[in-house]
Amino acid sequence: MMINTIRWLTVWARLGLFVLAFAVASAVVILPLATFLSNWADANPMPARLYADVAGAIAVVAATWVMTRLVDKRAFLTIGFAAKGAIRDLAVGLVLGAVWLGISVAVLMGAGWASLLSPSGLSGTSVTIAAVSVLFNVLTQQLLICGYILQTFRSKAGLPTAIFLSAMLFSALHAAAFQGAWLPPINVFAAGLVFCLAYAVTGNLWLPIAIHFAWNLLLGPVFGLTISGTGALGLGWKAFEITGPELFTGGAFGIEGGLIVTLTTAGLALVLMLIRVRIDVPEKELGVDSS
Repeated sequence: MMINTIRWLTVWARLGLFVLAFAVASAVVILPLATFLSNWADANPMPARLYADVAGAIAVVAATWVMTRLVDKRAFLTIGFAAKGAIRDLAVGLVLGAVWLGISVAVLMGAGWASLLSPSGLSGTSVTIAAVSVLFNVLTQQLLICGYILQTFRSKAGLPTAIFLSAMLFSALHAAAFQGAWLPPINVFAAGLVFCLAYAVTGNLWLPIAIHFAWNLLLGPVFGLTISGTGALGLGWKAFEITGPELFTGGAFGIEGGLIVTLTTAGLALVLMLIRVRIDVPEKELGVDSS
């Protein structure tokens, strides 16, 4: 009993140190945007968004490096950046993310709740900048939910519990956008399960990063639709008009808050779960040692 308590205290101490390291690093790299660069940010929203996303990624990478190298005494790349299979996982992830969103939109169109528009003004330069911003934003989120936190929880509670807790964290990170609605937090939690299961399938972060990146890039900058209740990633144009019952289309939260995405997300999670069971990735390939 005493040993069990000590192990849990060790887990929470490590997680506390990680949060502290992330907070300190965030203050160093993001604070200038909120103080010295505030006027510049108001006049240049797209570069400011890029700065914030890059800064967030730098902060989480720094915090993760501190914890892996100085606390856990292991190589930083063991967090999920092994070179083996990286190209394959990135390619598969991009396809999975695009198919996941494509099926969601296709179902909406089949039901008559989404219709193609003929927008103009899409800029290749703007899409490229937005893509870089999305990439760093996704990197930040995946390192937070599928990186050190998931791996540390797994060392004590096992993989299923770690995945559940990490998916809860992913939903909590988006709580400000839910505005009292009941389905969006469920869908975001389910998306967190998808990303954590994708990590569990490969033992690397490449697959969840690519899935998440494809979804966000296509949904926001390319399709011009709302992401997690915000249009911040949009470029001022829309490829689709979304109408129909809010329960199915997500209403103000965007299609990510609708029942259609609930079903497609559950389907992808089930596929990844079955793959994980079949391949049985060794525990040693999933981050910190569980001993």
